[in-house]
Amino acid sequence: MNPEEPDSSFSRRNFLARSILAGGALGLAAGRLESKPITPAANFEGKRSHRSKSLAPKAKRAPIGQLFETIKKEASREDLYRFLYAMPKGGDLHHHFGGGILPEMWWEVATDRSRNGDQEFYTRYKVSGYGMTSANFHRDSRNSMFWTTVSEHGYHKLSESEKGDFKALTALNEEEKGEWLSSVVLDREFEGRVEFFEYIWPRVSGLLGSIEVMTEVMVENMKRFAAEGVRYLEIQTGPWGWSDSSGRALTADEANQALKDRLTQPDALETGVTLRFQGIVIRFQPNAEDRVEAYYEFIDQNRDFWVGLNMAGREDDNRGYAARFTEVYDKMMRKYPGIGISIHAGEAEKRDTQIFDTLRLGATRIGHGINLYQDDETMQLMRCGKFLVEINLISNEVLGYVPDLDQHPFPIYLRQGIPVCLNTDDRGMWHSNMTDEYFVAVERFNLSWSEMESLGINSLAFSFLAEDEKETLLAEYEEDLNAFAEDCLKRGWKKVVAECEAVTYDYGSKKLGLNL
Repeated sequence: MNPEEPDSSFSRRNFLARSILAGGALGLAAGRLESKPITPAANFEGKRSHRSKSLAPKAKRAPIGQLFETIKKEASREDLYRFLYAMPKGGDLHHHFGGGILPEMWWEVATDRSRNGDQEFYTRYKVSGYGMTSANFHRDSRNSMFWTTVSEHGYHKLSESEKGDFKALTALNEEEKGEWLSSVVLDREFEGRVEFFEYIWPRVSGLLGSIEVMTEVMVENMKRFAAEGVRYLEIQTGPWGWSDSSGRALTADEANQALKDRLTQPDALETGVTLRFQGIVIRFQPNAEDRVEAYYEFIDQNRDFWVGLNMAGREDDNRGYAARFTEVYDKMMRKYPGIGISIHAGEAEKRDTQIFDTLRLGATRIGHGINLYQDDETMQLMRCGKFLVEINLISNEVLGYVPDLDQHPFPIYLRQGIPVCLNTDDRGMWHSNMTDEYFVAVERFNLSWSEMESLGINSLAFSFLAEDEKETLLAEYEEDLNAFAEDCLKRGWKKVVAECEAVTYDYGSKKLGLNL
């Protein structure tokens, strides 16, 4: 427990008791926790619900369950991967905008003037002397790190001596290019949490702030997710802090319009992927409460593409404990209806009250939730079916929160009736994709077909989409999944797999040992 937090054991017990007593309406009879249709709460214009609805199938499902058990036994690991790659999936609800970009995508857009606003980007390829550079805002060892990348406008603001350490990305030789690509991904055994949180993000700050670069990689990401059957992305970002290629700072409205304009272009629409945004507040910043209020106001005014609010940041930084924000979220609840809340919580090895306190803020989705199983009361509460845990298997492994995935609590949550879905988190920084998440889950935890289907359904049912959009995506998902199942049953899974041109990245080839 954070020393600044009051003892909440009494309120926890009462909250739990009230929730369980209310469970009669959710089918908590005869000692069983069984979800029944949940009536959406009152919300903005009566359209948006953040709870699961009745998900009874509208059409008879193809009986593929037994065939999938055969596939797991008989298929090679590569063919199992191809099967999962071809399988229609739901959504990715836990996805950081900048962290979701693969290294090669950064490179392709940053070095192509026709796609990046006709600008050059520069990176620090050597470190001369001991003076501080203005290329990044850090004033510790991170200031002198290699491969900090700046925009053309940012480069011209450097002193002449500072410029000597930088080289245009397009001028890097092959060895330097390889080092640059390596610098934005966790690809070495000794790299982990510190490298990720403290070094990679500052290295790409010049790219993260470019509206031209980010709108391009956004659509490139949509194309790659579409190729593996993902139909919905809920991306964590914000409307502030953007600049154009001239270095001019954009207003929130200008940045928002640029994002929307790019999403309505033909190549984005052709992906078939629906994309929406969550605002993201860094929880340990001193002005975090003010940021929560600013985001609520902005999201309320831009509900067509902005659907919810998230909070992130290292949970080992005690300044960001969840109970700190109770007052500001209560204030927002009194003012704004129908804005979804999904907050990082439980991304820690030891037991704490973060998840319980996060539910008190109004969250219906928990990001990570690794240590939930260590809190019996809160875990029982979440079995009521109202709350989703956004599972990020590969993230938890690579960052060392669950270094042995065999010990991950995901299957415990899944099989005790807590709604869960699989997500990619910052997949660009571990060079992975959504199929990797499913493959790991199936291979490690022997998922059944119905369990995989539930993951896709949950990822759409618990999205923050407007209710009519949610129902459309759910219907399309079930239709596509049923068609895929029928194809496997009719033509044989081996033919379906043989036609699949599956793509995997470094995590799949190096960590999983796949040879596609």
